[in-house]
Amino acid sequence: MTDLDSGPAGPASAPRERERRAERILDAAGELLVAWGYPRITVEDVARRAGVGKGTVYLHFSTKELLFLAVLIRAEARIIERFAAGMRADPSAVLLSSVARSTYLWMHEEPIFRATLLGDGDTLGTLSRSTAENLPDLLDARDRALLAHVEVLREHGLVRTAQSSALQVHAYESILTGFVTIEPLSPSTVPALEDNADMIAHVVRAAFELPGPPESVRAAAPRVNAIYQCLLDRLNSAVPTAREIHRHERT
Repeated sequence: MTDLDSGPAGPASAPRERERRAERILDAAGELLVAWGYPRITVEDVARRAGVGKGTVYLHFSTKELLFLAVLIRAEARIIERFAAGMRADPSAVLLSSVARSTYLWMHEEPIFRATLLGDGDTLGTLSRSTAENLPDLLDARDRALLAHVEVLREHGLVRTAQSSALQVHAYESILTGFVTIEPLSPSTVPALEDNADMIAHVVRAAFELPGPPESVRAAAPRVNAIYQCLLDRLNSAVPTAREIHRHERT
């Protein structure tokens, strides 16, 4: 198949053209993930939908797994952006119960996450293993961000301190993961989306939070926001950029 973007381009436009092409490939892969599910998709399918050649896809993403990891990272970055915006509008959004509720709702609203988490079970396992193998630093960055978030809340008296912050992070992630992954296993018992989101917030609040004055919440918010801005930068840098692609072409 012929790359529709092929053709003469000046030096200044080449990196921008590569970046637009990479975005189109990611868009196409995301659309197919939602429509078909991960196992059915081939690189040829993505190339056809994006209007590029198969070799062009491999120029940007060396394997199918890395391509779809980039799709998931973009979706995660969108969720982090929503969280940061919500926190700027309302400092109480930094509370763990609020974060859990919003994350649960946004994961269902985001088509990429919905297809991955609630669709074929092998997809989540495959891409989770691929993340651990190919982007271990990204996993560490996620873990550090949530741990730092909890520690800020503890410092401001908004989270209990009887257990370690690391244990609290593990328990928090287990609660959220459990609420999400039970749904395809027992769909007939799953409450309405908003009701389930409220229940997650209730469970997290009861397990971890302490009532704190509004000034403590307001004081914690900028610090937590800075943590997630750093994570957002890390997520965005994990997706190959035109500059990285151009560098690889020249080496």
